[in-house]
Amino acid sequence: MTSKFEARKGAGGWRAAISVVGAMGAAALGCLDRPVAAVVPVIQSGISEVVVNESVEKVDLLLMVDNSGSMRDNQTNIMAQFGPLISRLTNPPCISRTMPGGGAPHACNPANMDDTPQYPAVKDLHVGVVSSDLGTPGSTVPGCDDSDRGDHGLLNPIRNGPALQIHLPWAPRRTNAETAPAGFRPTACNNNTNQFPSFISFCSNAADPSCDVAGMFASTRDSAVFADWFRCNAGLFVNGCGLESQIEAVWRGLVFHDATSRAGNTSPNAGFLREDALLAILMLTDEEDGSVRNCDFDSGFSAQGGGSCRDAKDVYVSSSGAWAHPTNPDLRFYLYRPGDDRDPTWNMDRYYNTAPSTVANRWTRDLLSLKPGHPERIVFAGIVGVPLAVPTRMDGTETRIEWDRLLGTPAAGNPNDFIGRNSAMSASGTQETAGPFSMQAANQDPMCTHVVPACRRQGSMYDPMRSCSSAQQMAFPSRRVVELARRFDEYPACNGTACRNGLVTSICSTNFGPAMDAIIQKIASRIGGKCLPRVLRVTPDGNGNDEVSCVVREILPAGQTMCDATRGRNDPEQMTDRTFDDNGTPRTVCDIRQISTAPMGTPTAGQPVNTMPGWYYDRSRDASNPTCLQRISFTSNGAPGPGTITRLECIQSVSTMN
Repeated sequence: MTSKFEARKGAGGWRAAISVVGAMGAAALGCLDRPVAAVVPVIQSGISEVVVNESVEKVDLLLMVDNSGSMRDNQTNIMAQFGPLISRLTNPPCISRTMPGGGAPHACNPANMDDTPQYPAVKDLHVGVVSSDLGTPGSTVPGCDDSDRGDHGLLNPIRNGPALQIHLPWAPRRTNAETAPAGFRPTACNNNTNQFPSFISFCSNAADPSCDVAGMFASTRDSAVFADWFRCNAGLFVNGCGLESQIEAVWRGLVFHDATSRAGNTSPNAGFLREDALLAILMLTDEEDGSVRNCDFDSGFSAQGGGSCRDAKDVYVSSSGAWAHPTNPDLRFYLYRPGDDRDPTWNMDRYYNTAPSTVANRWTRDLLSLKPGHPERIVFAGIVGVPLAVPTRMDGTETRIEWDRLLGTPAAGNPNDFIGRNSAMSASGTQETAGPFSMQAANQDPMCTHVVPACRRQGSMYDPMRSCSSAQQMAFPSRRVVELARRFDEYPACNGTACRNGLVTSICSTNFGPAMDAIIQKIASRIGGKCLPRVLRVTPDGNGNDEVSCVVREILPAGQTMCDATRGRNDPEQMTDRTFDDNGTPRTVCDIRQISTAPMGTPTAGQPVNTMPGWYYDRSRDASNPTCLQRISFTSNGAPGPGTITRLECIQSVSTMN
């Protein structure tokens, strides 16, 4: 076997690739002579696989709640179904190993050795909430409290949001503001703004010293209690500003306010994001994103794009004639063509940059910057304004969203050019008995003052004579949220391949169970293992334990040059050059120590024989994929670090006869 390191340039800049060249041979049979004994043909097969760090058992879940007036029914519906989302993340249903097909999902019984969770449980969970209300800076708009900041992307706006202090769900102080109905918020909510900190925490492992249990008001090990806490924090109700900035609220909450756990961080959102956790962003809205260009929060973004910031705050001034509708600010977020002079919103690259000129000049303040070197650790989902039947297609055995049907065909084959898409080719039609729907941009209903909705409440009846009233609940096209989800799903940020981490479902559904399941499965797929394409051949080592003829190599981030022996890293053997050129920057390559496993038939079969840092061939059942019995796992302190690229290289003898 020979290995070579090479640089390849693809979408998103230079990326690392390791190729494996394996010699192949087979035993030959003579044409006229029969062999005395059977000859088993054998092929030497090479395997080169990207290894996913399986140690992610922590999830930081950020929930963006649209708390404008149109969300009343949607919030009531969603609030009733939030509990199961949290319960299934922290305590997944089980299947049976022995029953055909696994049997029906059921509650896990710790005493039943036959039970296997359908997917890995989230053992450590942070949940934070932001509202869609960022105010109307520079203008006073009725219903938009604290107009200059709104809730400012601050976590737990019930406690910290300047706007929500004026319209708390249980005791609004603004005249004509609604009070949340009985039962909307759980009895666990004591209607005290100081009941919860900026975010709440769940931790199931009592023996884990990293679990923060200081102050039981902030952290719990009871999943049912945590589910109620979740609803207390998410139950913002309505009364928020009707000119929403949904995506910008997420960006401010995570990026502008620096929600990381870095030492010395004094931001009000500090500590929410952990370096070794999966970040899951869930957006709930029934309208288009109205993240207005506010140069007070430019932070160098325009300079990165080669221009200067163009403020659009006067979009909130009803008398301004510079925007798409002369008098109605709400319509100004629908009746423009993306990118034209009447578009008041930030370019989508602010939130997910797909066009860096070089890696060095890449905009480093987008959402991907929150997980440097680990784009696979961000999942983005939206329950938003899209058709009830989201268009999908089959890709092998997986269902993929047809983003071009939602957004329209891309210009010149460039799917990342959101401005250039032909939205006239977006999904449209008639939704059963509920009436017409459309995902097109700037598509005003000729009979109404609003655009044609993306969906109407499932099961509702369309009345043409009342189509412009609020009697029939509907949601409008959330095209910008869909575009952001598409980038997380399709853009090749994960070692040159699509991350498959974005999804959207319709907020017009009366049952969010399937949406919640899809989100849970997306999160579970990222905290579970990665199945290898086939079972590897195991051979005994010098002590009679099991090992495989493979190496796991780790490419270190730029600037790191030492292979850390205390973490099981060594210089690769028989390699004259252990540097890898990534866009002209040397990268050091290390071998990770293989830990043998106990042989089958022993009490600890398949388990690592020691706790030294390293990797091992894991033949236990993968909870996220019960059919998988072969993957790479890491012992304590042996997992790949941030910013690394890790690959498995093998040469295996594969018999061609059973």
